Amino acid sequence: MNRFLLRFYFLGVLLMTSLQAAATDPVQFDYMMNCQGCHLPDGAGFPGRNVPAVAGNLGNFLRVQGGREFLVQVPGSAQSDLGDAQLAAVLNWMLTTFSAEQLPNDWQPYGAAEVQQLRQFPLIEVAPMRRHLMGLVEANLRTEGARP
Repeated sequence: MNRFLLRFYFLGVLLMTSLQAAATDPVQFDYMMNCQGCHLPDGAGFPGRNVPAVAGNLGNFLRVQGGREFLVQVPGSAQSDLGDAQLAAVLNWMLTTFSAEQLPNDWQPYGAAEVQQLRQFPLIEVAPMRRHLMGLVEANLRTEGARP
């Protein structure tokens, strides 16, 4: 009897998970399957594990030289199983969902062709480039009179 209940329980969980996934926006689902494991559902990341928060910060990268390229060339993006159009859509979703207030006024969404070109050159040394870009972001925020 216990085995039957256990199987019934797991079947119910599987069904609920499938229904939730089916009801989710396809781009959000791609984020859930490819990014959320490290960056978390709310984009908070795991700073202690060198996984940066994207919430409230990601759009700032588009305000500095090299930041737009960086978002495509980090290993999690460049080497993901997502197609170019899918990756462009996920990056655009992340930017507008987690960091809309930080986007520059002249922001242009990523397109498949741009992603295809940029992801051919994945970053090997991510941490030094991230530190460099964050320094530029912080200087930019100070210049604009905002707090980092």
